[in-house]
Amino acid sequence: MALHKAQKALILKAYFSKSITKQEMETLLIHGIAIHPTEWVYSNEVERRSQARKREMIQKVFGSGLIREIEWVRTP
Repeated sequence: MALHKAQKALILKAYFSKSITKQEMETLLIHGIAIHPTEWVYSNEVERRSQARKREMIQKVFGSGLIREIEWVRTP
C-alpha cells in the first residue's frame, strides 16, 4: 500500500527529531504502515518479534492509540 505525502512527512519528521533510526525510517517507507490481520498470526518467534517491532515503529511515528492488540481465540 502506497503512503500518502502526509504519512511520508510524519515518518521523515520522526527521523529528523531522532524518534526513529535511519533503518526504521527506510523500513517504514519501503514496507508501508498497513497492518493486515494475517500479520497477527505467527509461524515462529522471529516472525512474531519482527511484526511486533514494525508495530512499535508505527506507534512511535503515528501515535500510541493507532494500533489495538488483536487476540485470536480458537473456538471448539
